[in-house]
Amino acid sequence: MSASGLDVRWPFRGNEWFPIIALITSCGVKAMVEHAHRAAANARTPVTSARYFLQGWRELPPAPPEGTPVYRPAPHLRAVGAPYSNPEDRGIF
Repeated sequence: MSASGLDVRWPFRGNEWFPIIALITSCGVKAMVEHAHRAAANARTPVTSARYFLQGWRELPPAPPEGTPVYRPAPHLRAVGAPYSNPEDRGIF
């Protein structure tokens, strides 16, 4: 997180690290850092500890498996040109 510009303390000791490691494995570092930045931006006071982000990190969805294609919806198409006219007016029927 320091590399992304968010400097916080990591006051975890001993087996308190196991949930953090599990979150890194399931959600990924990128998602956790993005969440931390959003949460820190919306905090009322400056965030100084990584404990502040724990609840939000627990609610993150798991990362998709490696190699999963990225879904990007196609833009919506719209009619262009002359305004709509009745097919009978154009002699189609």
